[in-house]
Order: sequence, then structure tokens, then C-alpha cells
Amino acid sequence: MLGMVETKPIEHLWPYLLFLPSEREARDEFIRTVMASRVTRSVLSSFHEDGRVLQRDLVENLQHSNKSVLSYLKTLSRFGLITTATTIHNGKRVVYHELTKSGWGLARFYSKGLPSDIEELTAFLLEDYLIRLTTLYKDLGIPESRLFEIFARTRAKAILEDSIKYSQPDIVIFGASAYNTRIECAKIPPAGGLASCSSPIRSPGGSTVDLAIALAREGIDTSLVSSVGNDLEGWEVITQLIQGGVDVSNIIVENEKSTNESIIITENSKSRMLVGIGPVTSLSINSPSQVPWSILEKAKAVYIGELFVEVAASIAAFAKAQGIPLVYRCSVPFWEMGLDWLKPVLSQVDTLILSNQVWRYLIRSMSPKPIERIRDVTDAAIIIKDTKNSYKLHLVDERDMSILSASKSPEMTRWFVVGYLKQIADNLPIKDSFEYAIRFEENCLGKV
Repeated sequence: MLGMVETKPIEHLWPYLLFLPSEREARDEFIRTVMASRVTRSVLSSFHEDGRVLQRDLVENLQHSNKSVLSYLKTLSRFGLITTATTIHNGKRVVYHELTKSGWGLARFYSKGLPSDIEELTAFLLEDYLIRLTTLYKDLGIPESRLFEIFARTRAKAILEDSIKYSQPDIVIFGASAYNTRIECAKIPPAGGLASCSSPIRSPGGSTVDLAIALAREGIDTSLVSSVGNDLEGWEVITQLIQGGVDVSNIIVENEKSTNESIIITENSKSRMLVGIGPVTSLSINSPSQVPWSILEKAKAVYIGELFVEVAASIAAFAKAQGIPLVYRCSVPFWEMGLDWLKPVLSQVDTLILSNQVWRYLIRSMSPKPIERIRDVTDAAIIIKDTKNSYKLHLVDERDMSILSASKSPEMTRWFVVGYLKQIADNLPIKDSFEYAIRFEENCLGKV
């Protein structure tokens, strides 16, 4: 009986691309005459760093016969791997051979280790591969965008392997992720009009994403719970968060949906946001089953942004039961649904944040005393960006605290929220946290 020979599998593989002829016969010949030839390594390793070699040096220095070397050079030329020409060397005309780009890539395949020009080599191989794949997609009628979605997804997954994962994050953030298109215009034209604007700038973002990255850059262990579509934009969002030091292990990638996209038009420092929402748009997590409860219970603080009210209410109840400080901030569309609709969340949060846009809406819709109306459903600390120059803190049965802001924007900056969350996570009093957030914002704006 023959014994079985155990072999250990090769663990480390060198990712490499070799481009072969498309016709089967030519491909078979290439493998047989170029790759399998006994002179392959000797010849291709003899080219200098400039990609050239003198024919006489090959004939004189290699241990193969002149006939074998010259025959192999003709084969390389026939497959477009080298070019042949003459030049004057030491007063004599000599024949030299030079690697083409494809030949240069093949020669590096026979390096003893990773080539010294590995960055240039991989850039060439990847670019050439993408060009060839794009051409193939066009020929087959497949949208080229699919190819770049695959590339973005693969890139993000590779980065994801070594990304940060916190079992006990300082702050867990819930909210929507988005891919923004920003345009700046001197003046918005009327319907049917025309105006010159800046070129659109597309980038991952959204208030929740920006806040998570800002927290991480302050050295705060931050985990973001959100959702994106399984598309180019979604994986770009994930990539930016990973590079910003945010734990993305709890972001849901929805295969059948597309990432939320927004258009932001700025006119004289005033912005308009157009949000694309449809049945296949991935907005945020939509079920309590998607909440990482075991991670949440170990957090020092929780922040809820744009999130379905039913899910937000479940998180708020859990945080309240665990004694975890919770900060809640939502946009005008949520307030338009009414206080009764928001009550399950508002009644359980510790701090309610109102942007200037929300505050102006509440003044119009709950006139004359919006705070009293809100107090019917919550005893949370309420922080308001009441003017472009000031913040206001409203606590139950206490006088309002109003402090001037270094920000000249009517909207609440992420720096203010970062400063407030930092202090709340350390269990500092709300008034102290509020005052610190003002100072922190001023300091950060001074560095910009």
C-alpha cells in the first residue's frame, strides 16, 4: 500500500497579473515557448534597470547556446515583449533589446523577491488590467460602472480587514450615511433660468458621518451604526470612515438598495439640501434587530441622529435603563410629523439638540412658546442654536443660559457637538459640558 505524502499548503501568495493572448492557440504557444522555456529566467533577469540589454552580453554571459538565446529573443519580439534596434557602443555598432511595458511587467515576475519598483509595477498592472476589463465590458454591453463598483467594494473590504473594532467604544453614534454633491452658486436662478456655478464636488458625508470622524480624530473611541447600499458610493463612505479611525463593523450594507445621495447648493453662505429618497434608498438601520445591543450597553454615551423613530425609541429606552447619557438630534422632517410622533424618543433622552433651522421651524409651527410645548413631552436638557452668534441651554426649572458662539454660521457646528459629547461621556454636569462645548468649538474654528 502506497503511503500518503502530506504537503503543507503555501500560505503566502504573490498577487500578480500576467496578460496572455486572447486566442487559445496563441495562448498555448505563449505558455509553451515563453513561460516554460528553460532560458526564460536567465534572459529576462539580464535586462538592466533601464529595460535594455546588449545582445552580445546575453550571448557571452548566459550559459545557454547562442542559438537558444537568439531564438528566445525572437519569440519575445513576436509576442510584443521586446523591441530590437542598434546603437553605437564604445565606437562599435551593436544590437540591443529593450523591454516593452508588457515585457517589463513579465520580467518583474521573475524577480527573486518583491521588485524595488513595486509601486510603479503594481500601478502599471492595475491600470492595464482595468483598461482591458473596461474594454471587455464595453464589448459585452456591461455598464462600466459595475466594474468600478466592484473595485470600490474590494478596496473597502481589504481596508476593512485591519480596521478598528471596539468592544467597548466611548461613544456609539446612530444615524444616516450619505454621499453628497456640493455646488456653490453666486445666485440661484429662477425657474427656467441659467447661472454659473462651481463644478460639483462629490464626496462621502452627512452630519452623522462627519461627526463620527471628528470624534475619532479627537482620540475618542467611536463606533457608527448606520446603513449604506452595496454600491460605489456606499463603499466610499465606509472607506472614508475607516481612514478617519471610526469603527464601521456595525454598518449594514444592503444589497438591494442604493446609498442615500444629497445635493447641497450654497448661495452666499446659505445652503439648500436636496435629499434623494426612494423605496430602494438605504437611509439608516430600520429594525431593533440591527442594533448592536451588547456593544451599546458598554458605551459611555450615545448619540442619535437621523433614525427611524421606532428604532430610536428602543435605543433610548435601553440607554435610559442602563444609565447611559443619550443625546438626540433630528431634522425638520421629523418635527413635521408632530410631537406625539416624537414623544417615544423625546420622553427618554437626556439632551435634545435643536439646530437653528429646526428652531426657526418650531417658532413658526409652535408659536408663541415652543419650549413649553416641547416640555409637555420631555424634561431633557435642550440646547438651541438660537441665532448665528449664540447658543442657549434650557433646563427644567432653571434660568436659560445663553452664550455667544465663535461660529458665524446659523447652524450648529460638529465641533460644538464633539465638545459636548466628550464631556457627557465623562459624566460631567450638563452646564459644564455646555460651556466646554462653546470653548472647544472656538478653539477648533481658530485652527481651521
